[in-house]
Amino acid sequence: LAGQHLKAGFGNGFKQAKSLNGLSPYALGFRGSIKAFYDALANGSAIDQRFSPEAATRIMALVNKVGDVALPLIGDAPIAPKRSPTKTPTVLVIGGTGFIGRYLTRALAAENLGVRVFSRGRPAIFDDISDKVSVFSGSLKNKEDIKAAMAGIDTVYHLAKAEEKTWDGYVENDVKVTQMIAECALEIGIKRFIYTGTIDSYDASKPDRTITEQTGLDPQVEERNLYARSKAACEALLTKMHKDENLPLVIVRPGIVIGEGGPLQHWGIGRWAGAGAVKIWGPGKNILPLVLVEDVADGLVKAMSVAGIEGQSFNLIGEPMMSALDYFDEIHRRLGARINVSSGSIPLYYASDLLKHTLKKYVLRKQNLKKPVFRDWKSRTQSSPFANAKAKSGLGWTPEQDKESFIQRAIVRANLFGFTGPKSPSVDAAKPVTQLVEKKQA
Repeated sequence: LAGQHLKAGFGNGFKQAKSLNGLSPYALGFRGSIKAFYDALANGSAIDQRFSPEAATRIMALVNKVGDVALPLIGDAPIAPKRSPTKTPTVLVIGGTGFIGRYLTRALAAENLGVRVFSRGRPAIFDDISDKVSVFSGSLKNKEDIKAAMAGIDTVYHLAKAEEKTWDGYVENDVKVTQMIAECALEIGIKRFIYTGTIDSYDASKPDRTITEQTGLDPQVEERNLYARSKAACEALLTKMHKDENLPLVIVRPGIVIGEGGPLQHWGIGRWAGAGAVKIWGPGKNILPLVLVEDVADGLVKAMSVAGIEGQSFNLIGEPMMSALDYFDEIHRRLGARINVSSGSIPLYYASDLLKHTLKKYVLRKQNLKKPVFRDWKSRTQSSPFANAKAKSGLGWTPEQDKESFIQRAIVRANLFGFTGPKSPSVDAAKPVTQLVEKKQA
């Protein structure tokens, strides 16, 4: 297959170099229209009416008419006008425009709390609740911006995360930023600082070990992927500040978060090749630590008000519901969408990663590369079961108990494909994903 791709690539490259796109009807159309327009300007002749300003005006008028007809058909209700703030902000949400952050912000507003969202811009996503939610525009690398955003605030939620390709990038844009935010919280006198870590910082590669908050993060987390390592480093930093400087810290680690507004192509479930194909991490038969985004928001809200939990951590994991294969079976059964699902071999992933690392290091002579570790790949399977007893007892948290309701909220109403369509009449008679994957493995 690699040879076929290589052959096709060289063939296409040769054709492109030879033609320079000059033989493509698509390219010729553009070249001809642009040439005709500028030739007319240069020669002082009349512009072809197809390219005239009058034609452009008529086309845009038509587009506007189409928009006037189409816009009322989009959505069931008009966009709510922005309202003046009536609640004084007492809660700051850093990362409030992200997937979990949006739900958290709305959950806090539903509790009749004044919320301030720290953002690089001024998004309009909270305009309908702008009487309770305000947006502070600033930079997380600017200490004065952070302190200004914390003015009058009692509780800070730190949900922001970095997406870097090097460890130095994570140190600069995640670990150091988190340290600055915590230092500002201490200076301002924040009453509670809630940080969202990740279950990815655990070693979840052992199916015979149940993970609880007492398990402890991976002791060799420096060998893991950069995101898991960075989150663990932030936790260690904040925990030290709690012990040494009395930072009122609470750590919350959500599981694999799903629900409306979340991604179909969730990399916590598998390795995606577009929206139509996915390789599950491993066989895909173990129960995944899935959790609804609404339940995560509820747990975060509760972490603000429960007394005496400073210095503790809580894993927000839903009740055991589905494996990866079960998840894609339900997508097919409920939505009629047949995603091409196959199992991904962890040893093969590791070997491929090791080969790429070797080529980059010894052929391309790249520096500061992270050496692949088999345990890191194995941990992506989330083979270890997770317990949620502490979050339920310590926070009074109650994640969704009913499987049918969970599926409705996680899949049916989640709008995974960007539209709500009718169910395929032949779906129930089709073979489930589990059988197809087992057939491929055989």
